[in-house]
Amino acid sequence: MVLNKNGMKPKLILGVTVGGSSRLLDGQVSYFLNLGYDVYLMSPPHPKERLFCEREGCKHLPVDIVKDINIRKDLIALMQIIRYLKALRPDIVNVGTPKMGLLGIMGAYITGVKHRIYTCRGFRFETETGLLRKILIFMEKLTVFLAYKVIYVSPSLKNAAELYRTGSSKKSVLLGNGSSNGVDIKRFSAHAVSATKREELIRQYQLQNHLIIGYVGRVSVQKGSFELVRVFENLYQSNKQLKLIMIGHDDSPEDFRNNYMSHPGIIHIPFQDDVPLYMSLFDIFVLPSWREGFPNVPIQAAAMGIPVIVSNATGCIDAVDNNSNGVVFQVKNEKSLKEVLHTYISNENLRKEHGRNGIAWAAMFENSIIWNALNNLYTGML
Repeated sequence: MVLNKNGMKPKLILGVTVGGSSRLLDGQVSYFLNLGYDVYLMSPPHPKERLFCEREGCKHLPVDIVKDINIRKDLIALMQIIRYLKALRPDIVNVGTPKMGLLGIMGAYITGVKHRIYTCRGFRFETETGLLRKILIFMEKLTVFLAYKVIYVSPSLKNAAELYRTGSSKKSVLLGNGSSNGVDIKRFSAHAVSATKREELIRQYQLQNHLIIGYVGRVSVQKGSFELVRVFENLYQSNKQLKLIMIGHDDSPEDFRNNYMSHPGIIHIPFQDDVPLYMSLFDIFVLPSWREGFPNVPIQAAAMGIPVIVSNATGCIDAVDNNSNGVVFQVKNEKSLKEVLHTYISNENLRKEHGRNGIAWAAMFENSIIWNALNNLYTGML
């Protein structure tokens, strides 16, 4: 059992900003509870957060935190965080996502918590402009300045921090090959999927004798959804055997939404809990995002034996072994995306080869690898 310097169970406080974001910590909380940590989660008073804590076994510390900049609400959230930290006196605070990262690290600094870890899951400012970009960069620099250590979830994100001069090489940490939580390889396995349920979905969506291009994530501009739809529409004109399945919440403008949802070759499915089941329908997986920290979905798809296409954006480029289990294309470049998709569509042998290679690639991002590296970081502090 892990103990702190006083011979007691160490207190670990984790934190995220948005309701539902606790899924970024799936399995991790129970892992550290089993090692002997007392684990707490600071997050919004959202039903998904309470259910997460019940499932994992940690204590929920509700914070009235909002995603966007709001000085009055941010001060209220900071005071709530400070009260929790003063009462609990944790050994380690590890917070991520921009707002909780900033307020959580500020609260830990103010209350004298030495081991303040900021888990950087991406740079929102990369796709922003003007004053908002400057504010977000300042927030990032302040968070890093006040942190004891900064975990970057991918090599390219760590490099970007140096490029944008928002990071500190002395504080920077990378867990394994990247990711903040890894991937449940046993769950994301083609063998773990119910063949009966899969056949039911094939019949439901009339996918027989079609080649399926799949996408999982928010349908939005910055996720590259617009480019993907336009490229698919072009390919579909000459190949009616193609289908595009887009799984996730829709944050797109109404005119775009109406256009793609009325397309005969495109199927939109709201976010599903059983992601492996729906992924098992895919022949090709695509993530055309403009920026990420480290996207887990390409690793999940690879674990399922599906060839993966990603953009060369920050974070994305680390989620594929280029020309082995997938292909990288030029971000925001529809011609580049079309060429890569066409190559896979026209070459079944290549799809199968890259799909097989992906299973070994995904194994390098297994949950336990990331959790063990995180535990080594924690115990080194304790």
